[in-house]
Amino acid sequence: MHRATLALLFGLLACDSPSPWMRDATRHEVTLDGTRFTVWQHGARVEIIRHGMAARADQPGLRAQMIAAAREATGCPIRPGSAEGDTGVLRVTLACD
Repeated sequence: MHRATLALLFGLLACDSPSPWMRDATRHEVTLDGTRFTVWQHGARVEIIRHGMAARADQPGLRAQMIAAAREATGCPIRPGSAEGDTGVLRVTLACD
């Protein structure tokens, strides 16, 4: 692989910018069990970005860990069934009163 390709790949892996529809969101940082997350909140919408590599064996628990990071960052429960995305970027809706 060329050096420029590697630099681009690592740059994208390190990115924690929110999606365009979250551009005015509040940024939170959360670390759970050694995994770092950036949680972007815009009203009731939340986008969780996981940082770092994850082993295949860790994949089953990452989604729940990302939801826990959103709860910790916002102080709100997550609306059941609202999670969309994968273990790299997950979007949820909050269920705060």
